Amino acid sequence: MAFHGLIRLDQLYDGYRGVFRIGREEILLLQQEGRVYLLDNRCPHQGFPLDRGTLRGERLICPRHGFAFHIERGDCFQASSCSLRIWSVAYQGSVIGVEF
Repeated sequence: MAFHGLIRLDQLYDGYRGVFRIGREEILLLQQEGRVYLLDNRCPHQGFPLDRGTLRGERLICPRHGFAFHIERGDCFQASSCSLRIWSVAYQGSVIGVEF
């Protein structure tokens, strides 16, 4: 596994959204209520970018079809067979990132 730095911690704030591409992966980083979440940026239903979606509490809602995903677990509230990959947050000094 290798660390892939995404952003410095001092650049984060509640409401932050950032999309990062690492190889073929497109990862969405969110910060809400002081917590950081890393998840796939594409809706598994039709691949629409989730960074354009609405965040309501723990739900990230796809702007295309309205599917809602739990930002911590990745499961879909409408279809149990449809879920997002959740990435583990990693830290290296003052940089937040992901390892894979």
